[in-house]
Amino acid sequence: MLPVLLPDQVARPYDSLGAHPDLVARLWEELPSRLPADCRVVFYGAPALMHPETCVVFGFAGGTHTYALRLPEPARSNSLRAGATLVKQYPVGQPSLDLGEIGAEWVFCGWFRGEEDWCLAAFEFAGRAA
Repeated sequence: MLPVLLPDQVARPYDSLGAHPDLVARLWEELPSRLPADCRVVFYGAPALMHPETCVVFGFAGGTHTYALRLPEPARSNSLRAGATLVKQYPVGQPSLDLGEIGAEWVFCGWFRGEEDWCLAAFEFAGRAA
């Protein structure tokens, strides 16, 4: 598989990428509702959001409840106050996922109020990465 594909290049992208279909819909339809461009991609086999000009990934999803955004300050601090986390704890016997291993800007979301605004901040932040 190529590292980056568009959703229409994948058979059944909402239920074939290792993420629950509701999670894919959250990442690809709900969160980016305020974005000025379509940022949906399949990045190394997983649903993601990628800035169309800089190619910086600023969102990803996987599993049943895991999705994250790459946020600038102060959006990152605001998201943490709203309930976003830096470490995802999974059921007993499963390893946790620490976003600090990916980058200090990342936070796990969880259907919190304002996530559409966070997604816009993530898009703008990714656009400045060039």
